[in-house]
Amino acid sequence: MNNASVSQLYLACALLGFGTGFWAIFVTMAAEQFGTNIRATVATTVPNMVRGSLNLVSLLFAWLQVQMGNYIKAGWVTGIIVLVIGITSVIMSEETYHKDLDYVEM
Repeated sequence: MNNASVSQLYLACALLGFGTGFWAIFVTMAAEQFGTNIRATVATTVPNMVRGSLNLVSLLFAWLQVQMGNYIKAGWVTGIIVLVIGITSVIMSEETYHKDLDYVEM
């Protein structure tokens, strides 16, 4: 039997809840960037693209690990690169509040 305390269980639940909430917000933000006619398509396609990008992140990590000779440093650099890309994406995302949704993409 594991000797985890109740506090550790609550911490694990909070972290899992944060991750799930983040994913829901991510999918919602992605879908809101498009008109109502293709929102469902975007809401299902974007998460699959993110899952598919794991191959690129893994290749980057493996390459950095060979270049640096240390998987800890390679993990830090990979994490920083991915976070910079994510933060840049959030900054460059268009605000959709009060946006007219009655349009068709061409």
